[in-house]
Amino acid sequence: TRRFPSSVPWDYAIYVIPNVPESHQPGFIYDRQPELSRTLEDVVTRFPIDFNYNQKTAPATYTHGMGYTFSKDPDFRYCAKDLSTKYGISSYENLWLSVCDMSGGSSGGAWMKDTKDDGSGTIISINSWGYSSSTGMAGPNFYTGGGAKVECLFERAKSVDIDDVTNGGVIVSDC
Repeated sequence: TRRFPSSVPWDYAIYVIPNVPESHQPGFIYDRQPELSRTLEDVVTRFPIDFNYNQKTAPATYTHGMGYTFSKDPDFRYCAKDLSTKYGISSYENLWLSVCDMSGGSSGGAWMKDTKDDGSGTIISINSWGYSSSTGMAGPNFYTGGGAKVECLFERAKSVDIDDVTNGGVIVSDC
């Protein structure tokens, strides 16, 4: 099995939510305001993902890392800084936000570049790991041209027939 920190290069997953009203029952129906009980696509704006973002050719990109960190629960938090890189393990260069004090629970939160006042932007990574003894947050590199497999996994997730899912998920091993 692969464990942290050796799992860092592929510390990401895609969560698929069926976009049909039947999948939202029970639990996603808001009884006091039934008009809010619509499909996800009706109420959430999609953010583009840039699988071609290359930190080597676009250094110091101002980036927002977002998430719900355990230490500040239940508040939504973010950190923003020029992006750099850091070797968490000797064989993999992570994207790095050096001034970020989010902790456990924020994993999976989006990292966005070109963030606008309305909160929109382009996803280039996600919260992955940080040190318990100092600030900073690392994220996997999504750059397909650099060998990342995130785009392949994303395409597989979009094509999964939800009726074929067993044991709570799908393991993709051909990316």
